[in-house]
Amino acid sequence: MKVMKTYHMYNADSISAQSKLKEAEKQEEKQIGKSVKQEDRQTPRSPDSTANVRIEEKHVRRSSVKKIEKMKEKRQAKYTENKLKAIKARNEYLLALEATNASVFKYYIHDLSDLIDCCDLGYHASLNRALRTFLSAELNLEQSKHEGLDAIENAVENLDATSDKQRLMEMYNNVFCPPMKFEFQPHMGDMASQLCAQQPVQSELVQRCQQLQSRLSTLKIENEEVKKTMEATLQTIQDIVTVEDFDVSDCFQYSNSMESVKSTVSETFMSKPSIAKRRANQQETEQFYFTVREHYGF
Repeated sequence: MKVMKTYHMYNADSISAQSKLKEAEKQEEKQIGKSVKQEDRQTPRSPDSTANVRIEEKHVRRSSVKKIEKMKEKRQAKYTENKLKAIKARNEYLLALEATNASVFKYYIHDLSDLIDCCDLGYHASLNRALRTFLSAELNLEQSKHEGLDAIENAVENLDATSDKQRLMEMYNNVFCPPMKFEFQPHMGDMASQLCAQQPVQSELVQRCQQLQSRLSTLKIENEEVKKTMEATLQTIQDIVTVEDFDVSDCFQYSNSMESVKSTVSETFMSKPSIAKRRANQQETEQFYFTVREHYGF
């Protein structure tokens, strides 16, 4: 990921700058030691010549020491700058890891279940109605089939969308279980795996935390309103798909023959004007429900 590469790059720059700073410090110590040795090894000369030589040597040593000090200051500033960048990059990396892990966890724990609910919405209710219609017709056609039909009716009574979904997820747990969390990968000896809240990044983190809390509060209010709308819409859909219209006993009041059944069903049951209107309302409500879920990511 990009934040990890950025963190590695800045951390490498920080380590490189630290190495150069240590090298400058060694050069400074070496120059100071060299100056002390030169003063100890000076041989006696005439007063005038000795004074001139000492002044010239002091000037050279001071110039060399100033250059090394200036180089050390530059490298110290560079190291401080790179170290700060590395800390900020590491913080961004850790925050990105936490956000990614949270998103993956939400997907496997919540979103997959919701997706299955969306795909399964109305299936069990529709299956229940279809089988009850079949049972009502068969029980009126032939009383001798009661034993077999009772077994089917018992199976229908045991239909449970929640239980079936749980059984499906347990059977294929390798698909529906969340994977392992992404772990922090330290780079070149940097073992800090927690957010750094020291100055000068503390104020930035506090400000960012406050902004996130404000945004989360706003999103929570919005989500509560959307959730209420979705719950009301879902209840409307469930009321539509669970309507108890499976009793077709009225279709058998004239004759028990199959031809009479077909004629009666086509003339009475399937020709009701309320069916077309109900189906149109159901499609419109379902379209609104799925559009809201898709838009808000529920």
